[in-house]
Amino acid sequence: MDQLDLLSVAEAAQRLNRSTEQVRRYLREKRLRGHRIGGQWFIEAKALTEFRDHAVTERGFMGRLRASHERDPLGATIGMTTGGGSNIAAGKSVYRRTNGRRR
Repeated sequence: MDQLDLLSVAEAAQRLNRSTEQVRRYLREKRLRGHRIGGQWFIEAKALTEFRDHAVTERGFMGRLRASHERDPLGATIGMTTGGGSNIAAGKSVYRRTNGRRR
């Protein structure tokens, strides 16, 4: 480990376009490799490059969502799509019964 290869948290944050707190969080969660020297974090340039490359290929929250036409979000909740037809009133009553609500 050469001193010239070490980056401070502020330098790493600038290169990642993140806040210093976010970079510290990555370090605490061991998502980004770093070393503590005298109570301060330092990151090797190679580790930062690997982290950045991995972050680009990692699927985020939005990438894990399915398209709305691939799922039926309300069908199981209020029972509108089960049975013969779409009787909304029957679906409401089933929903209210299963959740302990009266009307």
